[in-house]
Amino acid sequence: MSIRLLEHMRDELIATGIVQNTPEFCHSWLGRSEGYIRVLRYHNTEPSVETLSICSSKLGYYAARLAASDQPDHQAWGERLANLKVLCDRAIAQQSEAVWRAPERMAV
Repeated sequence: MSIRLLEHMRDELIATGIVQNTPEFCHSWLGRSEGYIRVLRYHNTEPSVETLSICSSKLGYYAARLAASDQPDHQAWGERLANLKVLCDRAIAQQSEAVWRAPERMAV
């Protein structure tokens, strides 16, 4: 699920012109190497909570800045970024919950 989320966020940011391509997205928005998504797919693994957190933080930062603008188009961009942040935060919560709900951690 999270790989598709990363691809969705990448596609949104490319469509808006914020990033030009996957390597730029991986480096600038995920804090990872340019081939990060490709490596995830190859190893059939999910992005780390750390990576999702970095992206969420950056999305929130720019969403707030754009939302505070007087320009309606900037405000619309801010809303789009805020929506992406919500999706990212949900993925973080799901992965975190999967850890604490693991049977070995549920013992009382």
